Amino acid sequence: ARQSSGVRVEVLGTKGHIKLTAPGHMFYSGVLVDGILFDVGHPSFLDRGPKAIFLTHLHADHAFFTEQQAGPLPAPAYAPQPWAEHPEIKVLRESKNVDGVTVTAVPTVHNPHYRSCGYIVDDGISRMMYTGDLITIKRRYRDRIPDLDLVITDGAFIRRGGLVRRDENGRSHGHNGIPDLVRMFSPFTRHIVFTHFGRWFFKDVDDAVRRIGALSEGAKVEAAHDGMVIEL
Repeated sequence: ARQSSGVRVEVLGTKGHIKLTAPGHMFYSGVLVDGILFDVGHPSFLDRGPKAIFLTHLHADHAFFTEQQAGPLPAPAYAPQPWAEHPEIKVLRESKNVDGVTVTAVPTVHNPHYRSCGYIVDDGISRMMYTGDLITIKRRYRDRIPDLDLVITDGAFIRRGGLVRRDENGRSHGHNGIPDLVRMFSPFTRHIVFTHFGRWFFKDVDDAVRRIGALSEGAKVEAAHDGMVIEL
């Protein structure tokens, strides 16, 4: 086991792209890791004064400015693809060092019309991964995933298989199910936290939290809430 590095992870928002809310689940996606912001589902996240911004993909619940007018992002910003209205966003293909923390992009499968990636965050002692919306990580990229202290990933669907469709070219789009993502990530980590919840979660939040926790076996599995803090 690694010694504690004091890395602070704060989950800022836990809703998928839906209008439903509940106490502790008011905002779209965003996670702050030692002052580095991953996804900007709400403009207020920028008030935290991030050192850098990394976007998993350019859907509005992860990048609010794709549907709202906004000035230039207030920190160096990176994404899997450019966005014409925000030329300050640079395409990150591999790794970037931010104040001694290495952020590495790992391509993911979510939507054929929007490139997407997850990010490995490594301070030299602890390592975590954050993904946005997710069907899978192709096997050829999984060798980029080291032993992880934490994974934060997509909780859009609790049912096995999630909701995955194919377009006219046979390309997949959608979200995998939480049980499937637990199975995929368990070989890489002992702690998985789910966020970006869909409608199923808001029907009975307490029950949804219990159902997610019940998937703990090889790894501890839990539901995030807005303002959740994890110390690594």
